[in-house]
Amino acid sequence: MIISFISQKGGVSRSTLARATAVELARAGQQTLLADLDSQQQTSAKWAERRDHASIHPAVETAVYRRHSVALKAASQYACLIIDTRPFVDISSFDIAQHSSLVVIATGTALDDLEPSLLLGRELLHRGIPLRKILYVICKAPTGAEARSAMQTISAWQFRCVKSYLRFKAGYSLALDAGQSITETRWPSLNRHAENIIREICTRAEAVA
Repeated sequence: MIISFISQKGGVSRSTLARATAVELARAGQQTLLADLDSQQQTSAKWAERRDHASIHPAVETAVYRRHSVALKAASQYACLIIDTRPFVDISSFDIAQHSSLVVIATGTALDDLEPSLLLGRELLHRGIPLRKILYVICKAPTGAEARSAMQTISAWQFRCVKSYLRFKAGYSLALDAGQSITETRWPSLNRHAENIIREICTRAEAVA
């Protein structure tokens, strides 16, 4: 099973969702690889190093790839391949989407985030990615009202969106800085919200696969 996380721009929590998905799949006993395709910044790989240094369980096997084709070949060696793509869309993103069980698009609630994300979904459809394989997640939502409004917009474009949303909370950033995922903060309520999102991503990916 391959779950890819893509976005049209940085700062929309794409990597955050990829890391949390890898953590929860590993916690469930699935042999999982987190592939970091941003070979320059290597944010997910550096996060995994912080996690290893802190001896946080479960460990998340992570590798950096300059070429997406090499990352895709690794899928045969793992039950789950989680791909954290670069913070922009290029031809490799569409090839990754073709090979993925599920394509997750993270987006904020502002139109500057939402409109490019919706156009990305439309481009995926144009390139032959089935609608059932595209899933949106609302991230860094300032309020529930703004999150719900964004969800309604996504639904109006005929795309599926996760029912929960990721709040804009400092607790999530603190956890990531410590090598934890957004499901492993010190605050149970934040963990529950994040767990609901990751659970829906994994359930959808298994259903499509």
